[in-house]
Amino acid sequence: MNFLDELNVPRAINASGRMTALGVNTLSDEVLAAVAEAGRSYVDMRELRQATEERIARLIGAEDAMITTGAAAGVALMVAACVAGDDLNRVQSLPDPLGHPNQILLQAGHQASFGAPIVQMIRMAGGQPCAVGLVNSVSEAHLTGAFGPQTAAFLYVQSHHTVHKGMLSLARCVELCTDEGVPVLIDAAAEENLTHFVQSGAALVTFSGGKAIGGPTSGIVAGRRGLVQTCRAQNGGIGRPMKVGKEQILGLWVALELYMRRDVAAEQARNRALVDKLLAGFAPLAETRRLADEAGRGIERAGIVLTPERAAALVDFLERGSPPIHIRGHLVNTGIVAFDPRPLAREDVGIIVKQVGEFFGKKADAN
Repeated sequence: MNFLDELNVPRAINASGRMTALGVNTLSDEVLAAVAEAGRSYVDMRELRQATEERIARLIGAEDAMITTGAAAGVALMVAACVAGDDLNRVQSLPDPLGHPNQILLQAGHQASFGAPIVQMIRMAGGQPCAVGLVNSVSEAHLTGAFGPQTAAFLYVQSHHTVHKGMLSLARCVELCTDEGVPVLIDAAAEENLTHFVQSGAALVTFSGGKAIGGPTSGIVAGRRGLVQTCRAQNGGIGRPMKVGKEQILGLWVALELYMRRDVAAEQARNRALVDKLLAGFAPLAETRRLADEAGRGIERAGIVLTPERAAALVDFLERGSPPIHIRGHLVNTGIVAFDPRPLAREDVGIIVKQVGEFFGKKADAN
């Protein structure tokens, strides 16, 4: 049975990236097999979690790791661990911190929304977000001057959603916070170099399991053993509605195994070839541009340069097409329509170029 057709939900071409709004990822055959095996089995969940989390920690070089429902849940659990510790009364009183230190510092330019405000993830865990510096300029004095008796942690948000210009580097934030005994938490949801963040000196870091890693909807919190164990203690409180199922656990572990031994050079060459084909197909139609990833990851994208009004019209045209095509829209207000190669199948390129050509009233070919 074709369930999407039964629901009258069309399949889309995803040229946007690893986006929650588009289902994040397609799963490999190996991951699908793991999910199916878990779905057909009963298992002691405590044993399953312990076994997989030990392996995940070893794979990414962390002292310990915990599986979550996603990176947003990871942020909430990390904050809760720093605010409530593992005291059951405090755990079950959140978001009320019961008078304990609960100030969570973050750079002003990191107060982003990823579909929900990052500061809301802090508040729901009992934290009080405190923005440091200005939205485009944070100095060391801004950060060190914010430390105080109510400071529970510092959150660093590594994301394309945040401001990059004028922010303090992760390395410097870790140094300054370590000097004051303030734990550093990292939201690295969509990042690709997992071990880099684990080994950054931060106390805890959270990743999305469904984005770069390619697993089912899930997440990882990794870092210092004691603090990860304190994150687990939150399962008796706010962590309960964030619990993961056996299908997520087994699927994530298999996806991570595959991800950590992937051929990065071959993957980049494949994506670069798709960008080349897109740019060649777009070139007769409009001005094009090869775009670097604004968050500093090793990702290239194909861009079409138009006026902001014309760019918005192209996005609308593509989304209403058959099949609908979803582009990376964060630069549309500047007139740039970006196409991310990572989620694309090779045959998608020709469809994209054809529909873009139709928008311009021309016949276009990606071959």
